Amino acid sequence: MDIEGAQAQNRQNPPTEMERSMEKIITIFQRYAGKEGSAASMSYKEFENFMNSELSSFIKGQKDPNILQKMMKSVDGSADGRKDQELDFQEFLNLIGGMMVACNDALAKCPPEKKNPVSATKPSEMESTMETIIRVFQHYAGKKGDKNQMNYTEFEAFMNTELKSFIQNQKDPDIVRKLMKSVDGAVDCKQDGEINFQEFMNLIGGMMVACHEALLRHLKRV
Repeated sequence: MDIEGAQAQNRQNPPTEMERSMEKIITIFQRYAGKEGSAASMSYKEFENFMNSELSSFIKGQKDPNILQKMMKSVDGSADGRKDQELDFQEFLNLIGGMMVACNDALAKCPPEKKNPVSATKPSEMESTMETIIRVFQHYAGKKGDKNQMNYTEFEAFMNTELKSFIQNQKDPDIVRKLMKSVDGAVDCKQDGEINFQEFMNLIGGMMVACHEALLRHLKRV
């Protein structure tokens, strides 16, 4: 994937809602990571600061006083194989992605009149970004079938609209089909030409990881 080329294209064209959301997640991670060490990972204290600042509404709803330690432990080492009490960006996405999948599942079960509740408090930047990504998926999914699945036509419409700058930098005319095939069945074990939200997040997360790695390379050069 020509990530750096796509970023250059993004500077020429206004970013889409999805591109802004992906960039925000990277920016928020970098805002909290590296205060105590590597800019490529979050220590427990940094993760705690992130959760208490960006996802405080989730924390307030938990009865377990050790929930943060348990959450971090659940993904620590899942990407790099090292249980070092630090989260790299992939592990961070694994955790956040899991929370988004749970939110998407809950929304899918809500009756239409309850899908846009008025929040008593202003959502954080991270909460707004996570919600935006879920809403974008729901906007494209289910036009011709299961509302919780995105078929190839819907995925193609999503890519050509929301990640057009990425597509424009690809030389392979079949890149969209190959991208979908790479995650189709990864979660539900059904290669049926449709992807659910978790498979969608696996793909988007992979693109964000590549962008984050490109950012870290850039920071090392400057």
